[in-house]
Amino acid sequence: MAVLPTFRYEHPDSMSQLADLLASCSVRPAFLSGGTDLIPAMRSGKESPSLVIDLKGLSGLGGIRATDSGLWIGALTPVQSLRTDALVQQRATALRDCAQYFASWQVRNRATVGGNLGNGAPTADTAAPLVALGAEIVAWRPQGSRTISSDDFWVGAGQTALQQDEIITAVELSLEPGTSSAYLKLGPREAMDIAIAGAGVVLRTEQGRVREVRIALGGAGSTPVRAHQAEAFLLDRKLDAAAMAEAGCLAARASNPRTSRRASREYRLAVIPVLVERALRLALERQAER
Repeated sequence: MAVLPTFRYEHPDSMSQLADLLASCSVRPAFLSGGTDLIPAMRSGKESPSLVIDLKGLSGLGGIRATDSGLWIGALTPVQSLRTDALVQQRATALRDCAQYFASWQVRNRATVGGNLGNGAPTADTAAPLVALGAEIVAWRPQGSRTISSDDFWVGAGQTALQQDEIITAVELSLEPGTSSAYLKLGPREAMDIAIAGAGVVLRTEQGRVREVRIALGGAGSTPVRAHQAEAFLLDRKLDAAAMAEAGCLAARASNPRTSRRASREYRLAVIPVLVERALRLALERQAER
């Protein structure tokens, strides 16, 4: 097993301690929450931070609770909680879906929601569902807090809108009554592998017609992609097989995936319509269960 490089380790137990630490440091820190991404990257030499700040001692940054408009999810919440929490299962089923696909049981219990977002990967399992759900990312730095729309959070491959001294503290969801959601992922294996592509859908129908829809794609570009043209096509339509197939094609046209060692660009463009169509069908089935 590769030995970790030498680094300075800090473990603040309050936000005030964290603020003092950030004010005094002159280097860009690496923030540690679950460590399932950072530690392997340090072992492989991909990351070599001189300062690691462990966030696990900060209170108030974990858990899931209902709010007046939806859900609050703390950044230090283990991904496994998305799979088991009753509120998520009832109100944000796409997040339960993504947790079911997420790595192994051991990793889900260690990895955190904030850490999965903070690494900036457009194929992160929480990314497409949270974009589809219209999530707001709550970020904190010593100067204060702000919210970042999930549509604006990713700015490039592995890059986010977070500042150097900024951490994610929570994810906030505003959930319209009557909506259902779904997420589907295609990977080489059902778990323990990064997605080739994924599709998250939020849907609300009335009298058989689409009244609200959001479609977000992972693995379709350098950031998660909103399929705006597909959404506009579906509004006020009956969601039949032909409409779902056309929405899938329109979503693929909005995509600009790359070729990687996991899949070619052409393969991703071929599977995105299928994932969107199936995610729409699953969200529609869940509408009937409400």
